Amino acid sequence: METLEFTLIVMACVIVSAIVGKIVTRVALPLIQILVGLVVALFAPAVTDVHLSSELLMVLFIAPLLFNEARESSRRELCRNKGQILSLAVGLVVATVLVVGAALYGLVPSMPLAAAFACAAALGPTDAAAVGAMGSTVALNRRQQLLLSGESLINDASGVVAFQFAVAAALTGSFSAIEAGGEFLLLFFGGIAVGLAVGGAVLFAMLALRHFGYEDTTLHVLFEVLTPFVVYLLAEGLHVSGILAVVAAGLVLAGRAPRLISAAAARRQMVSNTFWEIIVFLINGIVFTMLGMELPLAVDPTILARFSMPELLGAVLLITLLLYLCRFIWVLAMSLMRFSRLFRRKGKRHITSMAAAKATHDAAVITLGGAKGVVTLSIIFTLPLAMPDGSPFPDRSLIILLTAAVILCTLLCANFLLPLLAPKQLSSNEDAVHRATIQVLERTIQELRGRLDTTGATEYVPALRLTIMRYETRLNRERRNSKACREALTSLQDQILVLQQQRADYLQNSQPSKLSVTQIAPYYWALRGIRSSLGYEGEAVKVGARFRSFRGMLHLATNQIQPSPVPDEQFEQIYYDTCLFAIDLEHVALSYLRDVEEAHDERETAAKLLIDSHEAALTSLWGRINYDQDFSQVSETVDVRVHTRLPQGMKANFLEQFAKARHYADEVDENALTVELEVIRHMSEAGEISDSVARELRSHVYALQASLENQ
Repeated sequence: METLEFTLIVMACVIVSAIVGKIVTRVALPLIQILVGLVVALFAPAVTDVHLSSELLMVLFIAPLLFNEARESSRRELCRNKGQILSLAVGLVVATVLVVGAALYGLVPSMPLAAAFACAAALGPTDAAAVGAMGSTVALNRRQQLLLSGESLINDASGVVAFQFAVAAALTGSFSAIEAGGEFLLLFFGGIAVGLAVGGAVLFAMLALRHFGYEDTTLHVLFEVLTPFVVYLLAEGLHVSGILAVVAAGLVLAGRAPRLISAAAARRQMVSNTFWEIIVFLINGIVFTMLGMELPLAVDPTILARFSMPELLGAVLLITLLLYLCRFIWVLAMSLMRFSRLFRRKGKRHITSMAAAKATHDAAVITLGGAKGVVTLSIIFTLPLAMPDGSPFPDRSLIILLTAAVILCTLLCANFLLPLLAPKQLSSNEDAVHRATIQVLERTIQELRGRLDTTGATEYVPALRLTIMRYETRLNRERRNSKACREALTSLQDQILVLQQQRADYLQNSQPSKLSVTQIAPYYWALRGIRSSLGYEGEAVKVGARFRSFRGMLHLATNQIQPSPVPDEQFEQIYYDTCLFAIDLEHVALSYLRDVEEAHDERETAAKLLIDSHEAALTSLWGRINYDQDFSQVSETVDVRVHTRLPQGMKANFLEQFAKARHYADEVDENALTVELEVIRHMSEAGEISDSVARELRSHVYALQASLENQ
């Protein structure tokens, strides 16, 4: 298979797994990605023929992952808890390598000891991000989060260094503790020195550019993106640890900009964080998908000929149990020592049973939270294919199979057992934010409608009407997400679309003469645009504007590509006729909803909410027909006929309205967001919402304000 085809397949798998992950929320996303990769490998075995070199894997995946973890870390918190973090990141990794490596060598005597230690070293690093990707809700306290994140940051480097030593010993067949110790010190401190130097140089360059007035967000992010690759390649070229160099450089650049000092710095940080979120998500998705694709390759006939399936499952379970047992004992001892020091400071000789129970619980949580993930996968993929003499690397497929299976076991345990130990209490804050958002939008719309009725500047009216409809769309989305009437709203909306389509079919079939596809396509194009502006989404936009023939659909698609499918002199008449058509469809919805309201059943509340929305849509449509005229007395019965002439005395000027709407759109939207902030402030001062809810609502408005600057 070509590399391009393989890349496209992997990217498609990442997208599919992301979609499935949004639907199946109780299953970890890494597990879904592995499953998707496995399915693809079973149906398209050619994907297993593509292999990336170990050096390329380290540069493309490990370096940026570790750099991002380092830049997101708090240097102050890491220094404050450096003893416990180093104990987990270095001491526990060494203990894991010795215990698991010896056990694996005992299980598979034919496997060289160095190869067994390489497998154990690859299983040393943890991936706290994998726990964060769990679909189940997990609540970790601050100390647990700090230890897991700090450990994951540093033990990646120690695991990689241990793995590299083990692989070197397997390739050369010799190992000297003195030489290894000296080389380790060179790799360790040399890597840190290179990382600090390059990180400092990059930081100095960025500060110098800002000092001379080059406040460029793109350049800043470019520096950050290229830094891990440059640091890693330079360190490896100097024969020191590229992993430690990347971590050191990330810590140098981990500082945050002072608050409320520079808008440009805040914008840079926001863009940088968003960009890295995407990069990390892609790397995780690609590597876990590749793991799924590698699984069929790992289970080759030679392994099954040597070991039975129960033996392989037993080996995987034993290795997983040893990993957890070693980790639990280490963390428990560390926690008990911490409590013992605290009690001695208080003058007590022994810790209480309650403290011991808490230490045991913390140890269990941190043990299950140390799931294996992307780093372990990337490390094990770097196993060389052959020895220096050209012979295959001993038990490479078996090592990959065992490692992949252990990763799956740790992910499954974190996904299903960790929530039992650290369940997240469902907070009412999300519901409070949701309810407050609905209230804020309702009051903002009420204020904007009042301004629409009282404004003397008619040039702002078209833009203000569109802004109000956008707020109506936001309000409808929030209401649809309401647990109280979500099902009733969905049911009513589905029935409304059915009734509107039936009415549209009746009106179109009652025309005295049939129109050609070319004649009717502009009307469909206009109707879709009108319904979209009223807040309809997806298939609801196409109600009343669907062609059943392929020629009609093609013609409509061609019209939508063009800036204007009809000449300007015909546009206003078509748009006017289509507005009348849309008005009739809104009356159908209102008639049905009022019948539901009068029934006084469980759908009454949902019907009232939708009546407000459709009445606002109807008002907007009449306003578009003539926004200078009082249309409150217009009859609800509209005889819609294509090519109806504009009524005497009414002037449409739709092109003029659109021009004004585009011209004043940003100004009106900014003013509406200011109104929304004022509503939030008044509700907070009145005690209707808490301070935390008010901060959350303001952050939403700030995001919308920032988006206006980029349009």
